[in-house]
Amino acid sequence: MKNISHKRRDFVLKLGKAMGLAGASGLSSSVFAKQTVQQLAIIKSIALKKSGAGKLRLVFELDKRIKHKTLTLKSPDRIVVDFLNTGIAKTPLKLDKKKTSQFKLIRRIRQSKRNDNDYRIVLDLAKQTKAKTTLKSGKSGVFLELELSTDIDASVNRKAIIAKKSKKKAINAVHQRSKRKPLIIAIDAGHGGRDPGAVGKRGTKEKKIALQIAKRLQKRINKQPGMKAVLIRDADYYVRLEKRIAKARTKRADVFVSIHADANPNRKLTGSSVYILSDSGASSAAAKWLAQSENSYEANMADTHLQYKNKVVSSVLLDLSLSETIDRSLDLASNVLQELGGVNRLLRERVESAAFVVLKSPDIPSLLVETAFLSNPMEEKRLKTSHYQEKLAKAIFKGVRKYQVALNSPDSRYT
Repeated sequence: MKNISHKRRDFVLKLGKAMGLAGASGLSSSVFAKQTVQQLAIIKSIALKKSGAGKLRLVFELDKRIKHKTLTLKSPDRIVVDFLNTGIAKTPLKLDKKKTSQFKLIRRIRQSKRNDNDYRIVLDLAKQTKAKTTLKSGKSGVFLELELSTDIDASVNRKAIIAKKSKKKAINAVHQRSKRKPLIIAIDAGHGGRDPGAVGKRGTKEKKIALQIAKRLQKRINKQPGMKAVLIRDADYYVRLEKRIAKARTKRADVFVSIHADANPNRKLTGSSVYILSDSGASSAAAKWLAQSENSYEANMADTHLQYKNKVVSSVLLDLSLSETIDRSLDLASNVLQELGGVNRLLRERVESAAFVVLKSPDIPSLLVETAFLSNPMEEKRLKTSHYQEKLAKAIFKGVRKYQVALNSPDSRYT
């Protein structure tokens, strides 16, 4: 396992332009999809088919012809397909789990909107694989076929075996070091001091709830061997957003978890949600609105520190290897979201993304947890109880722990 916290890599992330919310704050992701995808080609479905010995075909059904790019990556083995000027209809594409497990070549499929116009599919593979794409169109529709073949040249295999042995030795050495160095989790209790955050109908302040949950999470983490928690703030005082990131880096954090309690003018809204940094636009109108809300206190200060806005780069070359931190953040956030689903209903079934200032660390996997809605009277009441705070802290802990176990496993894709 590479410890990226100790090997800083300088790169910049392409961040979406600041946009106002076009409508009510409770806009659904389907509304946002209609706003952005109308002019794009649409991936309608995905299917997995066997195509002879050692070969598989992934077939993407589209509503019109497109341009695409394919990239084969190693260590770990991955195939990346970028669909240009393309989106999806509503929900993430899904493969038949039985077929995927039967063929034992595709470990999992990941997907994300890369910017306002493109959609990326990443296949994590069990072994080295060649890829060939063919775009076909006819009366039955338009199809992009991705043929995967494990029939690699023998000389390439020999090199791969030698490289794999060397890599295994390196991994073992890193794992030995990992046993001595704990995973350091920076816990950021949102808001604080002169910034109260959201305020419930009964006067409950977000800054207080966030700190209470953060301290409960810290206790759980510090009881777990191989893990250590540090608090970004341990009392009711204000910390600038950029300062929170700097403090996490000073503490040599491997993970950054920011804890909040959501608010919305619609008091009927309930549920937990988890967010990561977007390297392009927000994943939904609601995510964009929330990011603007969480970032807004400093933006409205008279003595504001907004130098970061002048550093936003409109165009950068961002390949998959440089976006590893976001990939790790997504894995971490997915685990936490899954665990939160056992405590509270989920506002959204997937991890959302937006330009949260507090998550803008290019080398530390980071996520922001909206535990529940303080603006909802029922959830405000629950958030004030120690019992419910413990359940939330335990869920976040279990998600981080699951991430740590996967990170330290011999077949981790982050090696």
